[in-house]
Amino acid sequence: MNMFTIYNLETGEIDHSTSTVAQINEVGLLEGQGIIQGDYQPNQYKIVNGEAIQRTDNILEILRNKRNELLKESDWTQLNDSPLSDTKKAEWQTYRQALRDLPADYQDTDNIDEVAFP
Repeated sequence: MNMFTIYNLETGEIDHSTSTVAQINEVGLLEGQGIIQGDYQPNQYKIVNGEAIQRTDNILEILRNKRNELLKESDWTQLNDSPLSDTKKAEWQTYRQALRDLPADYQDTDNIDEVAFP
Protein backbone atom coordinates (compact mmCIF):
# COMPACT_ATOMS: atom_id res chain seq x y z
CA MET A 1 0.00 0.00 0.00
CA ASN A 2 1.32 3.42 -0.93
CA MET A 3 1.48 6.02 1.82
CA PHE A 4 1.48 9.75 1.29
CA THR A 5 2.58 12.52 3.61
CA ILE A 6 0.91 15.91 3.60
CA TYR A 7 3.08 18.84 4.66
CA ASN A 8 3.19 22.62 4.89
CA LEU A 9 4.85 24.00 1.73
CA GLU A 10 6.25 27.04 3.50
CA THR A 11 7.74 25.43 6.61
CA GLY A 12 8.21 21.81 5.51
CA GLU A 13 6.52 20.66 8.71
CA ILE A 14 4.53 17.44 8.29
CA ASP A 15 0.80 17.61 8.93
CA HIS A 16 -0.18 13.95 8.60
CA SER A 17 0.04 10.77 6.50
CA THR A 18 -2.66 9.01 4.56
CA SER A 19 -2.79 5.66 2.82
CA THR A 20 -4.75 6.28 -0.36
CA VAL A 21 -5.14 8.86 -3.08
CA ALA A 22 -8.92 8.52 -2.58
CA GLN A 23 -8.53 9.84 0.97
CA ILE A 24 -6.53 12.77 -0.34
CA ASN A 25 -9.13 13.52 -3.01
CA GLU A 26 -11.92 13.21 -0.44
CA VAL A 27 -10.33 15.58 2.07
CA GLY A 28 -8.42 17.66 -0.45
CA LEU A 29 -5.27 19.63 0.13
CA LEU A 30 -5.56 22.97 1.84
CA GLU A 31 -3.90 26.04 0.42
CA GLY A 32 -0.22 25.91 1.26
CA GLN A 33 -0.08 22.12 1.61
CA GLY A 34 2.01 19.74 -0.45
CA ILE A 35 2.11 15.98 -0.75
CA ILE A 36 4.98 13.51 -1.03
CA GLN A 37 4.88 9.76 -1.45
CA GLY A 38 5.99 7.89 1.67
CA ASP A 39 5.07 7.71 5.35
CA TYR A 40 7.21 10.27 7.15
CA GLN A 41 6.85 10.92 10.87
CA PRO A 42 6.79 14.60 11.85
CA ASN A 43 9.21 14.14 14.74
CA GLN A 44 11.77 12.48 12.45
CA TYR A 45 11.45 14.27 9.09
CA LYS A 46 10.90 17.62 7.47
CA ILE A 47 10.14 18.17 3.79
CA VAL A 48 12.62 20.42 1.98
CA ASN A 49 12.19 21.16 -1.73
CA GLY A 50 9.79 18.23 -2.04
CA GLU A 51 12.21 15.79 -0.43
CA ALA A 52 12.02 14.16 3.01
CA ILE A 53 15.05 15.16 5.08
CA GLN A 54 15.83 13.61 8.43
CA ARG A 55 15.51 16.17 11.21
CA THR A 56 18.72 16.92 13.06
CA ASP A 57 17.11 18.92 15.84
CA ASN A 58 15.90 15.87 17.74
CA ILE A 59 18.12 12.92 16.83
CA LEU A 60 18.86 12.29 20.52
CA GLU A 61 15.13 12.20 21.25
CA ILE A 62 14.61 9.64 18.48
CA LEU A 63 17.55 7.62 19.81
CA ARG A 64 16.19 7.70 23.37
CA ASN A 65 12.71 6.66 22.24
CA LYS A 66 14.07 3.69 20.32
CA ARG A 67 16.40 2.81 23.20
CA ASN A 68 13.53 3.00 25.70
CA GLU A 69 11.41 0.69 23.56
CA LEU A 70 14.24 -1.88 23.43
CA LEU A 71 14.67 -1.63 27.21
CA LYS A 72 10.94 -2.09 27.72
CA GLU A 73 10.90 -5.16 25.46
CA SER A 74 13.70 -6.74 27.51
CA ASP A 75 12.41 -5.91 31.00
CA TRP A 76 11.20 -9.48 31.45
CA THR A 77 14.79 -10.75 31.36
CA GLN A 78 15.55 -9.15 34.72
CA LEU A 79 12.51 -10.33 36.68
CA ASN A 80 12.99 -12.73 39.57
CA ASP A 81 10.77 -15.34 37.92
CA SER A 82 12.47 -15.07 34.51
CA PRO A 83 13.20 -18.52 33.03
CA LEU A 84 16.72 -17.44 32.08
CA SER A 85 19.84 -18.86 33.67
CA ASP A 86 22.05 -16.53 35.72
CA THR A 87 24.54 -16.45 32.83
CA LYS A 88 21.87 -15.36 30.33
CA LYS A 89 20.51 -12.78 32.79
CA ALA A 90 24.02 -11.33 33.08
CA GLU A 91 24.29 -11.15 29.27
CA TRP A 92 20.97 -9.29 29.14
CA GLN A 93 22.18 -6.93 31.89
CA THR A 94 25.23 -6.10 29.77
CA TYR A 95 23.04 -5.49 26.71
CA ARG A 96 20.67 -3.28 28.69
CA GLN A 97 23.56 -1.24 30.12
CA ALA A 98 24.91 -0.72 26.60
CA LEU A 99 21.47 0.60 25.60
CA ARG A 100 21.49 3.01 28.54
CA ASP A 101 24.92 4.29 27.52
CA LEU A 102 23.91 5.03 23.90
CA PRO A 103 22.86 8.67 24.21
CA ALA A 104 26.17 9.64 25.81
CA ASP A 105 28.06 7.92 22.98
CA TYR A 106 26.19 9.79 20.22
CA GLN A 107 25.89 13.38 21.47
CA ASP A 108 27.31 14.80 18.23
CA THR A 109 25.50 12.66 15.66
CA ASP A 110 23.02 14.19 13.26
CA ASN A 111 21.90 10.93 11.61
CA ILE A 112 20.06 8.16 13.45
CA ASP A 113 21.36 5.66 10.86
CA GLU A 114 24.87 6.22 12.26
CA VAL A 115 23.82 4.87 15.66
CA ALA A 116 25.02 1.31 16.25
CA PHE A 117 22.45 -0.26 18.55
CA PRO A 118 23.82 -3.21 20.53
